[in-house]
Amino acid sequence: MPQRWSTMDVPKAAQFARWRELICEAFLALTPESDLRDGFAGTVAQRQLSELSIARITSQRQQVRRTSRDIDRSAYQGYYINLQVRGSSLMTQDGRSTVLRPGDIAIVDTTQPFAFDFRDDFQQLSLFAPKELLTLGSGMAATGTGTDAAPVTTATRVGTAAGPGAAVRHALLSLTHGDLAEDTAARLAAHACGILAIALDQRTEPHPWSTPLRQDRLHAAALADIDEHLTDADLSAAAVATRLGVSVRLLYAVFAGRRHSFAAEVRRRRLDLAWRDLQDPVHAHLCVIDVAVAAGFADVTSFHRAFRREYGRTPAQVRKDALGLEQLGRPDQPGRIDQPSSPDQPGRLDQLSQLDQLSRLDAPR
Repeated sequence: MPQRWSTMDVPKAAQFARWRELICEAFLALTPESDLRDGFAGTVAQRQLSELSIARITSQRQQVRRTSRDIDRSAYQGYYINLQVRGSSLMTQDGRSTVLRPGDIAIVDTTQPFAFDFRDDFQQLSLFAPKELLTLGSGMAATGTGTDAAPVTTATRVGTAAGPGAAVRHALLSLTHGDLAEDTAARLAAHACGILAIALDQRTEPHPWSTPLRQDRLHAAALADIDEHLTDADLSAAAVATRLGVSVRLLYAVFAGRRHSFAAEVRRRRLDLAWRDLQDPVHAHLCVIDVAVAAGFADVTSFHRAFRREYGRTPAQVRKDALGLEQLGRPDQPGRIDQPSSPDQPGRLDQLSQLDQLSRLDAPR
């Protein structure tokens, strides 16, 4: 009979603390984090299959890490084979990252640090397998007797639309239905590991961008392309991927393991360009909206919000602090809103009027 754990049997305020405990009890030492602290739903149903086990995890958004400290606390030797059923997740290990969507499979090594990032509600199947069941080489992966064993590539998506990957997906789903006898289910789980090893063995020729060093190079190339086309109205992940000769999915995966996603990186660099232009006397004749458009922002409202969130000040405040009111108005440029109203020294009322007009420029239109 499957063993079940749930957070729903404790008060809402204690549910995430219960989740921390139960996933360590069900699996191994892990460090979960989530912003959902006033009520957290999570269940685990696990079935022991001899030396293997299969679990169905259903929960909410969170980040789960296996740290070096966690490994010292529980030196669990094996792999977790993860099938995404609902939602999506970002898996990271050993410098590699992959995004899993429903139907995708990837594995993690319990002896090395790894991380999962679940952005929304999700469901995942997780099969634990001893390392020898996934040893690659010499066509003997299922028994672990290959003499030319190769390391298993973790945090790499295995396609399940056809071929060995599809067989593994069907096997994992069958193992959770509960209509198989225990010994039959254990044999099926072991065979699923052997089939997965074959699927992984077919990937022994590495993808041109699969190593951490090559991913770093792709990331650097993507950043260079973003900078070159930063002010283009049609700058997008698809356009960058086409110019670099890679898939959009791979481009997203490379950025997923970094501090900033693709969209966040573009936004950050455009904000930085606008920040510099606002402080440059050469661009003092431009309205704030013109600076925003020149930096690549199509929507002035979103520009204002992003700018203030990033720098804690409005664009007009940044310009005023950098250039000063006396630098914004020059008598040789008639018609400027910030030009003094008379050749004489402007009074306090005139300065306040100028500030008001600058703030109007900074207001969303």
